[in-house]
Amino acid sequence: ETADGFIDKLRDEFSGSKPNWISNQYSQQSVHKMRAAEQAILVGTTTALNDNPSLNVRSWDGNNPIRVVLDRTLKIPKNNNLFGENVQTIVLTEKPPSDSCQKNILFEEIDFSNNVPKQICEVLYKYEIQSVIIEGGLQTLQSFIDENLWDEAFVFVGNTLFKEGLEAPQIKKVPFKIEKISDDTLKIYRN
Repeated sequence: ETADGFIDKLRDEFSGSKPNWISNQYSQQSVHKMRAAEQAILVGTTTALNDNPSLNVRSWDGNNPIRVVLDRTLKIPKNNNLFGENVQTIVLTEKPPSDSCQKNILFEEIDFSNNVPKQICEVLYKYEIQSVIIEGGLQTLQSFIDENLWDEAFVFVGNTLFKEGLEAPQIKKVPFKIEKISDDTLKIYRN
């Protein structure tokens, strides 16, 4: 998040562009190290559309995590980075397509009107995924925080100021540990 508490700038529509970087290269490398240590990584539709992330391991050695994406109405385009590189991707949706032919893409149906984080955990359990990094978006992050379905939170705070934008999720705890990563601050919370 930015020094003034935002995780993204306000956007009029899905830009399909690059993310609004907040943290420095060393913090970004730390995130890639974390990705390499986990089985899966999760983002929501808005993050997928706005940032077009690859969600892979680039700045560290290790395996790419399984990508999990929330896409209620299947509006993420097929050419999105989430669907490339032959990395397994699980799409959580309201109505899976009947004609999916990409071997690395799996579709799972969930009910978006009923405790989405719990259903995500059930899908992860089905695939024997025991660890997931939730990287994307206020709504996705806050829903797991509100349902108390998290173990640790790593909040990278950069020196960037947005002055307005999408506010960071709220964790009502005191950080367990605070570290400096060059000019960024890493706040680690435990549940």
